[in-house]
Amino acid sequence: MEAKVAPSQDRARITFEKILTVTGELLGEVGFERLSTNLICKHAGITPPALYWYFPNKYAILHELGERLTSAQEKIVTNWVEEGGLEKDSFEETVQSFMTLMSRVNEQSKAFPGGLWVIRVIRVTPRLKGVRVASREHYAAPAFAKLQEAYPGLPEERIRLITRLVTDVIYAAAELAIDEPEDEMAIIFDTSVMIASYYEKLREFLRKT
Repeated sequence: MEAKVAPSQDRARITFEKILTVTGELLGEVGFERLSTNLICKHAGITPPALYWYFPNKYAILHELGERLTSAQEKIVTNWVEEGGLEKDSFEETVQSFMTLMSRVNEQSKAFPGGLWVIRVIRVTPRLKGVRVASREHYAAPAFAKLQEAYPGLPEERIRLITRLVTDVIYAAAELAIDEPEDEMAIIFDTSVMIASYYEKLREFLRKT
């Protein structure tokens, strides 16, 4: 499922990057089912052997694209946590903070070549499930330490479950916004309210117990 060869020379890197860029662009034009390595070669101006030197099939190309996109999104989450995204003083500030995070992630997806389609493909293609699972784990990791500080009375495994739960909610909302772009801001707002409410009620419950 991964690239066969990592390019080491400038010319090879140019070909490698061109394959990825063209694949992303074609995804948006023809969709996943009509995408083929022959079509990619035609639009990239390369021969099939040149493509197969780096990638065994279209799934390997999409695997690389998926890893690159999710890696970029993970950096957004890490920066957001380091900026204090989880350390807000009021409910309203927490809602706004999560809205900022989700908007940044969605904008990154839109700016990435074929990004919206890449997300769709890794969501519904069993052969690309590993990219999706790994990205969820990486999404949750930056928030873990901050939540340990915020909820010192909770066991580590409980906090890990909370971070995965919130991550999955954000992930699902981002995918819904892709499928229904006309409702994107409403989806972002409502999801942010849900998450902020969850953290607030959890904090109240722990104070009482």
